[in-house]
Amino acid sequence: MIKLDDIKDEVFVAYRKAQLKAMDTDRKGQLHVSDVISPCMRKVWYGKHDSDKSMDTESMRALYFGQIIHSHTELAIPKFHEIEMAYNYVTDRVVDLEKMKDIPLDDPMWWDIIIGSLDDLIEMDGEFVICDKKTTGSIDWFSKERTSASDSHIDQLNHYRVLLQKCKGIDAKFGCIIYIDSKNSQRFEKPILKPFRLKPIEEALENIRKNGKILKESILKDKKPERTICYLCSGMCPYAEKCMREET
Repeated sequence: MIKLDDIKDEVFVAYRKAQLKAMDTDRKGQLHVSDVISPCMRKVWYGKHDSDKSMDTESMRALYFGQIIHSHTELAIPKFHEIEMAYNYVTDRVVDLEKMKDIPLDDPMWWDIIIGSLDDLIEMDGEFVICDKKTTGSIDWFSKERTSASDSHIDQLNHYRVLLQKCKGIDAKFGCIIYIDSKNSQRFEKPILKPFRLKPIEEALENIRKNGKILKESILKDKKPERTICYLCSGMCPYAEKCMREET
């Protein structure tokens, strides 16, 4: 006869496995918007070489929650929801990822192609707004009237503007971050919205070219990029100890 505690253990493991399955999404290519907007290219380099990535259950919970929200919260018509874009910043051409699915990922050409997927694109009075959903445990901070969206989230949408213009011919001049309370408190049942104007396309495009080149050369030569001391070094980078122990 099974014990009640055994049922709890079995169901718990089944639940965690279901979380992992929901998070197991296919990520194409090598170079993504999240890579080039990182303040430290060495951190990105470490991540590309980390073949044994793992996470604790708290991180799993947050990622799982975010995946569910992104998949089932459509703010726009279907063609403007979850827009996947791929752009060769070296040749200035749109890339069809479906046609490239048989090209091995160790082909150097992948490092010339930046890939991004924006959540939703909303059209208002002839203008377009790029919207991105973010779950956060810091909802109290973002709920303050004078608080703007975080710099990294704004930067992400500025880079999406480049891909959207290059791949879809749509120039979105505005962005909006939708902050959703990951703690599910009743006080913040409604999302916190932070709209803003996007920067000129050339600024983000230049950053893509610069950091894309750094990453491509460092990966192909198997040589770590220079260390960049930034806010990630203080408790937010999983490779901080390894980085600080190694010579530049």
